[in-house]
Amino acid sequence: MKQFRLDGSGLRPVDMDRRLQMAEASRHLALKLRLTSLVLGCSTHKELCARFAASNGTTLFVPQNAYKWMSGKAMPRVSSVYEDWARVLGGGLTAPFLTAPFLTAPFLASSSFEEFQDAVCTRFVVPETALSALRAQAGLPPSRAPVAIASPLTRGSGRQPGGHWLEGAYLAISPARSRVEAGRLIMGTVTIHADAMQRLQISYSENLFNRKVVMSGPLLSDGRTAQSALTCASTHRLSLLALNLPAPPASLCPPANLIPPANILGGILSGAALHDPDARATACRILLLRAQGVQAENWVARTGYLDADGGLVERELAGLGYRGDVARPALGKGIVEFLGTSSSSGLCETGVHDLEPLESLIDGLVPCGILQNPGSFPYATQSINIL
Repeated sequence: MKQFRLDGSGLRPVDMDRRLQMAEASRHLALKLRLTSLVLGCSTHKELCARFAASNGTTLFVPQNAYKWMSGKAMPRVSSVYEDWARVLGGGLTAPFLTAPFLTAPFLASSSFEEFQDAVCTRFVVPETALSALRAQAGLPPSRAPVAIASPLTRGSGRQPGGHWLEGAYLAISPARSRVEAGRLIMGTVTIHADAMQRLQISYSENLFNRKVVMSGPLLSDGRTAQSALTCASTHRLSLLALNLPAPPASLCPPANLIPPANILGGILSGAALHDPDARATACRILLLRAQGVQAENWVARTGYLDADGGLVERELAGLGYRGDVARPALGKGIVEFLGTSSSSGLCETGVHDLEPLESLIDGLVPCGILQNPGSFPYATQSINIL
């Protein structure tokens, strides 16, 4: 619809330029918010709003506003939205041209999508296809690689994203995989450190029936997740560890060059059950709880089996150095519930004997010509254990 000024004339060129600039700024804001949602793992507007609400209970980043801002139809009119945004991102992003080490509300408000992308990619690994799609919407070449800008935390170290706040000692808690200890918890220790090449390494230790079992391997992190293939030093069996990484606490305001460390990591541990005659393939949830400034000997000796009781887990939290306020019992109970020990075994598992009925059925369905000519199938004369 054509608009006119009050003096009867049409829109002046300066007014048109201003409208075009506002439209461009709104579009870039929408793309920056979509990139924020992507790196934080939020699949909907409501999930992103929940991140803002966790940072500030009175935030204006609510669903009705988020829809307008993320669709490019409007822009926030108050600075508090940008301040909340900086807290949601953890406050640890370095803008290319800023001397301050932390992302600021003015930078979020004034930066282009490309400038914002460069700052985000100093800490998060963004899927190339998703980034290319956003760059195309911004009118930028999709093939341009993100600028790698080292932050004060990682400059000169070559460390992976998130490595600076993952390193440390943890108590690992998971459902016991032993048949004898079914329904209980197994307590182990985990250490994460950088090797001489500044690559993250992880070591996991359990005390199984008074015998120490150690598994270790490289830890790969993209800032949102971490994975490792752990090799047992005694059996050489392989276990796979997949962890979800929390964002740095938004409620904290870190000093100029320190991001708060991760206090809890959760994920899945899978592989053949150690020292099990059937070598059952198992998978279970696992939690890593950071030791808070306590001497290692004070809590490593406590590893082993533990009843799945929230009060007992709270006692372990106390041993790790966590404060004894009203939240600690709830945390102990929540850990037991998260690990799923209320189920029959707390595990997802399969044993060799579970496959025997299927093996007999499928063996009877193999064409006779294949069985009569072993040379036609390179493994026909070999014994294979698919587990």
